[in-house]
Amino acid sequence: MSVSKYVALVGIFLVLTACARTYQARHVETTDFLDDYSLLKEGQDDDALLTYWKKGINWAAYKKIILEPVIIKKIPDSELNEMTHEDGFRLKELLEYRIQEALKNGFKLVNKPGKDTLIVQFAITDVATSTVLFDMFSSVYPSARALSGLKRLVTGTESFVGKASIEGKIIDSTTGDLLMASADARAGGKTLTGSTNEWDDIEEAYKYWAIQLSYQLCLRQLRVDCQKPESE
Repeated sequence: MSVSKYVALVGIFLVLTACARTYQARHVETTDFLDDYSLLKEGQDDDALLTYWKKGINWAAYKKIILEPVIIKKIPDSELNEMTHEDGFRLKELLEYRIQEALKNGFKLVNKPGKDTLIVQFAITDVATSTVLFDMFSSVYPSARALSGLKRLVTGTESFVGKASIEGKIIDSTTGDLLMASADARAGGKTLTGSTNEWDDIEEAYKYWAIQLSYQLCLRQLRVDCQKPESE
């Protein structure tokens, strides 16, 4: 098949398919980013796989956020161990940007503690870029698509897609009390949108997590303008 015909086929298939860009994985491997993982419980809809929200908190009293720099806490055997410093910096900068953009709609971003101020920090714990050609192939051809779907049923992720994991926490800036902790993992869906970019699934996961954080805080503040993250 010529390149032009293949591109045309890809374009037609893209129009005919509508899949989630990323979806929540079945499991997440944790690191030592958090002090006490026993607090984490299975998350509910639109929350992380593992999550903790302290009860009895007046979330509406918080108007400001100190967004600390994203850090990297690698799980064993992660692709992060083989990535360049430049790629690691790019990942941290991208996640931080996404979170900042999502939070600034409901909070004022500051750099000094206060009674109405939260401290938010996230750690990137794992990433895996997609295998572009195989990812596209297994999205287009029915037999390969079926095998990819079978792999998801068994392992929780599709074939050749990108994956990412993070952990996060929210702290009261004056008392130091832990108000939220989470660990989550997402993987790319079988859609041709962005499939030519090996980083796309990771970038989409970061976008989702940023909106998810803003949404969860919005719900707890009982605001009416909460934007729910898109999911399957």
